[in-house]
Amino acid sequence: MSNKKENLQEFGVSPLAPVIINIQNDEIVHQRILLVYGRAGPRDLAYHSNITVEHHADNFPYTTWPIFNSHFKCLVHLDPGLNNIRFTFNPESCLPEMSPLSTVITINYIPMLQNPPLHLAILVAKDSKCVIDAPPEKVISGDNGLDSVKAKLRCAAYLWQAFTAEQMYRNGFGRRTFRLEEEWQQDTLSNQESNLRQTAKVHIIRTQYTLEELLDPERAQQYQPPPGAPPTTKKNLYSMFMNALQEYGAPFDKQCYVAGLILDSHWDPKMKLIRGHAAIGGGGGRVRLGIFGSHTTHAWPKSLEEVVNCFQDETQTDENILGNDNNESGTWWRCCNIGIGAMLHEVGHALTCPHSASGIMRRGFNNLNRTFTVKEPNNIHPITPSDESGAHWHRCDTIRFRYHPCFRIPSDPRAYKDVSPDFWPLDNSFLICCYSGISLVEIQVNGAYKSHLEFLDERLHDDEVELSLEDIMNRVGWKHGDELTLHVIGKNHTENTLQNAHAFLDNSHIIVPIHGNVLRSARLGRDKGQEFQTIFNKPQSSFQKSPSSSIDSFSPKKPYLSQMIIKAGCLVDSITFIWSDNTMIKTGGNGGNEHEFTLDEDEKIVELNVRAGWYIDGIEIKTNKKSSGWIGGSGGSMHLLHVPKDHEIIGIYGSGDFYVNSLGIIYKKL
Repeated sequence: MSNKKENLQEFGVSPLAPVIINIQNDEIVHQRILLVYGRAGPRDLAYHSNITVEHHADNFPYTTWPIFNSHFKCLVHLDPGLNNIRFTFNPESCLPEMSPLSTVITINYIPMLQNPPLHLAILVAKDSKCVIDAPPEKVISGDNGLDSVKAKLRCAAYLWQAFTAEQMYRNGFGRRTFRLEEEWQQDTLSNQESNLRQTAKVHIIRTQYTLEELLDPERAQQYQPPPGAPPTTKKNLYSMFMNALQEYGAPFDKQCYVAGLILDSHWDPKMKLIRGHAAIGGGGGRVRLGIFGSHTTHAWPKSLEEVVNCFQDETQTDENILGNDNNESGTWWRCCNIGIGAMLHEVGHALTCPHSASGIMRRGFNNLNRTFTVKEPNNIHPITPSDESGAHWHRCDTIRFRYHPCFRIPSDPRAYKDVSPDFWPLDNSFLICCYSGISLVEIQVNGAYKSHLEFLDERLHDDEVELSLEDIMNRVGWKHGDELTLHVIGKNHTENTLQNAHAFLDNSHIIVPIHGNVLRSARLGRDKGQEFQTIFNKPQSSFQKSPSSSIDSFSPKKPYLSQMIIKAGCLVDSITFIWSDNTMIKTGGNGGNEHEFTLDEDEKIVELNVRAGWYIDGIEIKTNKKSSGWIGGSGGSMHLLHVPKDHEIIGIYGSGDFYVNSLGIIYKKL
């Protein structure tokens, strides 16, 4: 390159010089590898050429990327701070008489070190041979060993990060993406050198299980048991990976997000089965994990210089030694798509994404190559951003990421209230409440995505949204018999689902003594055990001596709820409701420590704070005079049972057996 620098023409001299389309000069980004799309050279010719990317500080080797009919895409390494990047178009193939043309842009890379990272981990059997399935030529070159796999996973993770950053930008959410756990070590992102850099760390997780146990066919996700055979009771690969992370300790001993590769996955050509492989993502508790097998990694790039070749390699997959995952990996470039893309799909689950209507979470990863290259095998047209097809995050996925803790930027609010969304039935509508703010409401018909509503204006207080049932039906083209489901996500990344909205609205209208037609909230916890229902003010049932009279005359008096006895430990074991006429109702079992809460005759319960999951974990009762304080445990998610405006709480309902299993409130309009 040094002998060409004297001929470079600076930006602005020629209209054929590189033009960067997807990023502006002096922009701030938050990822190490930047995906750049642009145009260079004549726009009206069909030709192939190349563009060279150089770092003025010489902190990273220059890289060369293809140009196809003036279109180019490239991956640019950035160091923290200001980066001056030179893009040089070589016109020899189309305009041989012209000298190279250059454009220089400045990019400011600010890592979001305050955010939780995505950790990279490779699960290795206790007696692993530390090699992956690979063709003979890669076995001979040593491209099938553990060090090679670490480099491949690291490179794939930076591709995920760059892809996600670009998708967030295209959806109007700025230059935000997840960060990777990094450390100062030998870098592998360039095959031209081996320098120390801050680069993605890959944890090697040795499991207590042997190779034979990991490769047990019954544990393979794609295993089909013989007809009539009982389901296996063996621990699955996902649980085995989770256990290994727990045994490993830090950083997996606290809330974390993990992309996990199973090193010892193996294609068995006799069984036609990829043993030791599972594609699963999700998790609960501290660790959220997405896992995938290593059977495709032979086709992955180890460095930026290999990305284009790997995504265009038309070598046929030899199914005598290599797996053809889902029968969609018949060539190595498709194998690269499936492996890197499907593992990103599982990472998406770990980052709380469900199966979406399109994109990465709907097998759109088959087109992942189109994100990083302008040329696709057997395609005569250049691949522009509008041609990337399934290689995208669905709009709903990007909204989830917008408020995810891994995607925060400094201008975001630092904290949201720890309260989950809840649904409140009204006459012919729903009030959705989330006191941290609502970001997204997904509308499903018969279990499939149909539409969504998004609430992204930070200037508005979107903590309550009223939705008309009729408007929702019209929005999705509802037909008689369809089941309508609403799924709401809060800005604090809590979620709640309302199954069968019609049935919920119908069942929420009940008739009770004294009050007549009233409403019931959605139930927290599990609908299990003996049902109960309490109305705070009961019909007249006794006579008491009148304090204003000295004679034995009696006047009617309505009993009122005068006391609640709550027994709780880590869960709420029981609640006993006692009225002023000494009648009582109890739900739940006999364990726990006892807490008494008394109420005056003119005292009203105005709010319940409840933590709930499978059971009612804890509760706080608030009245117009006082609070009970917190009673119970800290599990489950927090819910605020506070009635809609112009309504009042008149009762509580739910179920219980050994514990209080579920709770909801009964309310009416004032």
